[in-house]
Amino acid sequence: MTNLVASVIATIVTIPLLGWYFIYIVNVKVTKNKSKAIRLASDWTTLLFMVAVYFIMAELWGQSFIWIILAVFFFISIIVTWMHWKVSGDIQTRKLFKGIWRFNFLFFLILYFLLSGYGLISIIIS
Repeated sequence: MTNLVASVIATIVTIPLLGWYFIYIVNVKVTKNKSKAIRLASDWTTLLFMVAVYFIMAELWGQSFIWIILAVFFFISIIVTWMHWKVSGDIQTRKLFKGIWRFNFLFFLILYFLLSGYGLISIIIS
């Protein structure tokens, strides 16, 4: 039973789209609202995409890039905070944190696909 749980967790971490889809389906069934389910699934799987990007980078180049991932996260946070302040003139922390989290989701989702494609191409070529 422990192996099954470990296998499911490992699969969700390495293939975060399955985790996103699972959370989306559960939220659609519970809330009956697809757009809310998309937002909730995105919010809940941001960390999965960040972890997946870390492991893809570690596998491709054989070293840890956690400092780059953290630097990018904080850089995005600074930029989004600055933009939020410029647009609204006042910082509303709840909206700010949601914006930072969702922008990081989009960034790491795109990075996940780019790195996965690069990894596939590098395996095919070599």
